[in-house]
Amino acid sequence: LIQLFWNKNLTNGDIGDSASDGYVVLSMAHGNYMIGNIDACYTVVMALDGTIVQAQVAPTQEVDGVTYFTRFEGLKMKDSTTVLLAQNTDIVGDNNFYSWDLSGDALESSSTANVEPLPIWSVADNVTGGSHDIQYVSTEEVGVDGYLVINNNLDKLLMYNLNGTLKWEYTPSYINDPGPGIHFNHAQIAYDKDGELSVFVSVRDMSCIAKLNFTSGAVLWTLGGIFSDFNVTDLDGHRYVVGDGHGAFTHQHNAEYIGDGKFALFDNGYNGSLPAVRDSRMVIMDVDEVNREATITWEWQTGVHALIFGDADPLPTGNMVGTFWPATVHTTSSDIRESFEASAVEVTRNGSIAWMLGVKGTHEIGSDYARYDGEAPIGWAFYSVERFYTSLLIKGATMDTSSGMVSFSVYNTYRQQFDLSATAVITCGEHTRTQPITIAPHWQETTVSQAFEDMGSSCEVSVSTQTNSASTRITRS
Repeated sequence: LIQLFWNKNLTNGDIGDSASDGYVVLSMAHGNYMIGNIDACYTVVMALDGTIVQAQVAPTQEVDGVTYFTRFEGLKMKDSTTVLLAQNTDIVGDNNFYSWDLSGDALESSSTANVEPLPIWSVADNVTGGSHDIQYVSTEEVGVDGYLVINNNLDKLLMYNLNGTLKWEYTPSYINDPGPGIHFNHAQIAYDKDGELSVFVSVRDMSCIAKLNFTSGAVLWTLGGIFSDFNVTDLDGHRYVVGDGHGAFTHQHNAEYIGDGKFALFDNGYNGSLPAVRDSRMVIMDVDEVNREATITWEWQTGVHALIFGDADPLPTGNMVGTFWPATVHTTSSDIRESFEASAVEVTRNGSIAWMLGVKGTHEIGSDYARYDGEAPIGWAFYSVERFYTSLLIKGATMDTSSGMVSFSVYNTYRQQFDLSATAVITCGEHTRTQPITIAPHWQETTVSQAFEDMGSSCEVSVSTQTNSASTRITRS
């Protein structure tokens, strides 16, 4: 049983109806995750009203006469019409990574969109069974047209070109050291606040984020955990200082740079045993690299303990979208978050639920039941979630007759990791102005202004990239 809750006013935010017109991508799997016994896995693309426009069943493999499904953990947009999938399985197979083509009429017809394996497979590189993440990169950005992935053992980063040739790798110097494990669960190439090309990696077992120099592979800093280079102040004012041995987040997932010195992450709040350190939560954190100070500026507590997995990503409205699951399900709880085995949710910055999809358990053994083995879920779970749109989003278009200025903001169709070139065309009365603009990465706001001597009674604003566009009309009030 799947239930959906939607407050369109909240998903519209300050953008309007177009912010609610996008799609959700989810991969849901069922089984005992600890032993790899996955008996179902579906990846779906749906509108916010729950209409499923594309769906696929994950690949299966036979082991000793038993059929097992692979499951997808890495879930990223390559572009506005392509989803990249990274599988996680203990079974060695020929394919780990896939490309799901949603172009053409794939979102508007009953035809099945094409899923193709990517040529990333190497026994020598330990890339044969599974990975937590995948990111597309281009020659223009990093000198390679290909993919950044994580190896099976979750302790190396590798970049392959489109033909599957290894072009870059990172192996931590402490890979064989005693002590905490490593467990890379998210890797990202992006320009930092100072414009330096960097690699940000979430190291789950060390409860930290590491920043690498892409060119040299050198570790520039570590944030969080027992080896942290930063003091971290939590939302409640508690300050975790360097050398404390404790951190403001533990066993995090999907920690990601979101621009302007900020990071978003899912803090599992778990340190290897129950009771957990805190309820799992979505977090936004400001990072001052110069003074080595980090401050958690926003959180949304899930109200449950998600021992592993989880996501937290910003949307153009400023809302956050993510996933979680409860270690113990309370089917009759007044808090619906406790009653589902798996949940995907969009929340506003003031903590209101704007949209939520919950999956009920199929093996309920009582009104309250634990459903974990070790730290892994039993039953249904999501690892991550993505949102995308088919048109650019234009927000707050205004014409100020006193100053002769037309202003608006624009966002890309998906959360790209690098600057995106675009063209803005603004027509007021008989006058047209065309200007090149750069749409900021990470769904940060991009503002555009243009002056006119004679504005007339209305203005037409349009923005286009190589693949997408959007337009709106402004009428003088």
